[in-house]
Amino acid sequence: MKTITAPGTKNLITDVSGVQVGHAEDYKIGTGVTVITGDNPFSAAVDVRGGGPGTRETDMLRLENSIGRADAIVLSGGSAYGLDASSEIQDLLRNDGKGYQLGKAIIPLVPSAVIFDLNINDNPHVNKLGHRSPWRNLANQAYKSCSNNFLLGSYGAGCGATTATLKGGQGSSSWKQKYSNGQEYTVGAIVINNAVGNPLLNKGPSFLSGYLEINKEFGGYGTSSENFDHVIRSKRLPRSIGIADTFDEISSNTVIGVVATDAPLSRANLKRLAIMAHDGIAKSLSPAHTPMDGDTIFAISTNQNNNKSELDSIDILAMGSRISDCVARACNRAVYEAVSIVKSKPTWKELFKSK
Repeated sequence: MKTITAPGTKNLITDVSGVQVGHAEDYKIGTGVTVITGDNPFSAAVDVRGGGPGTRETDMLRLENSIGRADAIVLSGGSAYGLDASSEIQDLLRNDGKGYQLGKAIIPLVPSAVIFDLNINDNPHVNKLGHRSPWRNLANQAYKSCSNNFLLGSYGAGCGATTATLKGGQGSSSWKQKYSNGQEYTVGAIVINNAVGNPLLNKGPSFLSGYLEINKEFGGYGTSSENFDHVIRSKRLPRSIGIADTFDEISSNTVIGVVATDAPLSRANLKRLAIMAHDGIAKSLSPAHTPMDGDTIFAISTNQNNNKSELDSIDILAMGSRISDCVARACNRAVYEAVSIVKSKPTWKELFKSK
């Protein structure tokens, strides 16, 4: 298998043909919504590794169940309140005639996942009588902004995101190469990095997975010769246990995201890609998949021609590896591109100057 280009043209998940992304954010509240959709429904699977997930319609994507499709996927702030964003997207898709048709009914299928970002402002989920949920309003704006280009850092669901040590955010990356059937396919990832763990190697400036960097996409520090200092830098971990470096008593957690490809894949292979994609979280954040994280990755394919020759196991091995790297790079780009918002942690660019 020969690599053609890496990364893709824009180094975004929208390098995968058929994927569009829209986002909206409210800096006063410190939250936002990101929508991933396209002209046609996606084949989809999901894998949840965090101990505190907030999700909707994930059971629909389990392999033993019959649907395995998504008309859009929503990533949102707002914790459980943010799941309301999916209802707005469902209404908008139905108005556009998109969804699963059952008799005369059109039912848009909108799996979603949320991060916790409610401590940035006081009671943002409490609305005056008659006011719509802010996440419905943001979802409406995000859907109407869907395109092939979008912003990284403190945008969309990444608006209020933080990591253990730095401001988090929204990140994306892509990769393109040929596979054993002679066809060229693109993979990409979009993540909301709101992790319990630390994205840096020790205290920085290098990222934990800096060795994966392409074209100075997160600062140009690349591989570091510094040894790991064995200090756990994590939200919610008290110094009293003797190995912690930070402590955040009521802080926000979770990495959520979507990985995509234009390759013809079975639902079983999409599930495998979702599983392997989580390795990108573990490469770029320490610790990862903790009891307080809600780490959730959706895997989608835009290729609906299931009659094409299915990729073999070696192809899936290679594609899953590339997707894992894309997730790690996207996690780093989310931090690198972040800007400060109200009551936010310091940003990477505030603490370190890129080369």
